[in-house]
Amino acid sequence: MSVAVEGLNIAIGGTTIVADAALSIADGERVGLIGSSGSGKSMISKAMLGLLPLNATVSGSIMLDDMQVVGAAERELADLRGRYVGTVFQNPAASLNPVMTVGQQIGLPLKLHYDLTKDERVERVGAMLAKVGLAKEIAVKYPHELSGGQQQRVGIATALITSPRFIIADEPTTALDSMSQRQIVDLLTSLVDDAGASMLFITHDFSVLARATTRCYVLESGRIAESGATAEVLADPKTPESERLVSAARSLTLRSADGFQSAKGDSHER
Repeated sequence: MSVAVEGLNIAIGGTTIVADAALSIADGERVGLIGSSGSGKSMISKAMLGLLPLNATVSGSIMLDDMQVVGAAERELADLRGRYVGTVFQNPAASLNPVMTVGQQIGLPLKLHYDLTKDERVERVGAMLAKVGLAKEIAVKYPHELSGGQQQRVGIATALITSPRFIIADEPTTALDSMSQRQIVDLLTSLVDDAGASMLFITHDFSVLARATTRCYVLESGRIAESGATAEVLADPKTPESERLVSAARSLTLRSADGFQSAKGDSHER
């Protein structure tokens, strides 16, 4: 699915959160959106899903293929979410329903969007669990019985179970340790590529971004400050915000001493 954002403005309570933002994602492309906390990254992703707060005002254009999201009816947006657009959230412990089993959680988008029998849903859930590296037996467990890395794998499985054409990954590794971060990033990008989907990967960490994307936009105070190939922005940042984020990545990357070098090398190999 292709994505084209033009002149996007978002305000909440009279305060501008995003100003005149523009970005594009080609069909099958993995693109990053990076910025510090409060820069407006998540608001852009929520605007793409039609999930902005009720007191938010939005103008501009967000095209997902030939569908205009800005101003679209909730019925259209509800069909878009889950069926064509999947979302992997930042904190799996908070985003997963604590009273649903893993199998129920992953199978819910199928139940909402497709006319399948229970056996068909169970079969597809089992196949998806295998794809994300989890045993079929985990389907009967509840989220609190899983590790953070396992919970995020369930989140990825839930986002991908309907074979969506566009994935939004909103800080999907922030709550994980360094080893789990690497595994989740590599798993997610592999599954997205295998599905031929496009992806917007949102983060504040350039080293994570380098493992997940080939092109990126740097967001500062709600405005796009810089854009280009991820490897090039990482190697030669042009703006103070980009320089600050790159510097942070060098010292804290993937919570390990050698992560930045590995991530930087990976970005050049793509």
